[in-house]
Amino acid sequence: MTSQAAIGIDLGGTNLKGAAVDADGGLLAQHAIPTDLPGGPEAVVAGMVDLADGLLNRLSVSRQALVGLGVGSPGPLSIREGRIIDAANLPGWKDVPLRELLRSKLGAPVVLENDGNAAAYGEFWAGAGRGGADLVMLTLGTGVGAGVIIDGAVLHGHFENAAELGHTVVAVDGLPCACGQRGCLEQYCSAAGMARRVCSAIDDGEPCALSEVAGSGRTIDAAQVAQAARSGDRLCSRLWDDACRHLAVACVNIQHTFNPACVVLGGGMAEAGSFLLDGVTAHFAKQRWHLHEDFPTIKLAELGYDAGVIGAAGLAWRAMR
Repeated sequence: MTSQAAIGIDLGGTNLKGAAVDADGGLLAQHAIPTDLPGGPEAVVAGMVDLADGLLNRLSVSRQALVGLGVGSPGPLSIREGRIIDAANLPGWKDVPLRELLRSKLGAPVVLENDGNAAAYGEFWAGAGRGGADLVMLTLGTGVGAGVIIDGAVLHGHFENAAELGHTVVAVDGLPCACGQRGCLEQYCSAAGMARRVCSAIDDGEPCALSEVAGSGRTIDAAQVAQAARSGDRLCSRLWDDACRHLAVACVNIQHTFNPACVVLGGGMAEAGSFLLDGVTAHFAKQRWHLHEDFPTIKLAELGYDAGVIGAAGLAWRAMR
């Protein structure tokens, strides 16, 4: 039985994922419940409190054992004020003082953090970056989430919106992005972007091993693209290599901007393992500068889908120190 624990919660539009975590980043208990979006913020807050209490009950401890609660939330946020400003996948959530709502219900310290930053902190604290001081993480999923850890702290920036690295431009006048820019990293290197580019090429008449899947109306995903590329499909191999090249460009830019010890790749694209990592590191070796050996190690994430809740809990532990 543990004497103290922090709880991390990932606030998603479909589910609330929660975990109780010890001071060393070890998972003590996990659970998830549906997010009651129709009930509004008050109902979701009540669900978070119930989730936290349930996790503590699993550990046979009371709220007095709770050192704090960390929440990883979609943004934009005001970290200073503990508010969700306007979350796209949480309809009606505008200017919600989530930190204070939870603190008043739980009677414990609460930390609110961007979900990408929480995942990055999880990898820094208990995953691929453990034992280091600096880390940049790219989460290659529906978009490209990111988090930057400098000297052990999350980088927020003056406007509290730092590390939107998915919207750094890697191709001038490139593919249009929903953000209004062109050539954003996430158009080339997210799992969704990868699948979208293959489908577009198939629609344009390029031969592909996945043409039958696309023609049947079934969804193509990044895992299928990776497998087809491994098997030698020309279209998938070309676009996969192109994604690796653009990721390498991003890593070079990260090197010169933040100079971290490591860049960690997570999310759906990273599930391809060494097939992604080897491609990125090969392109990085060609493109990085050679004036000084100050380039980061590029690694795969280790915590998978637990990174966000572990990181949120880790930020709660950090806040009490």
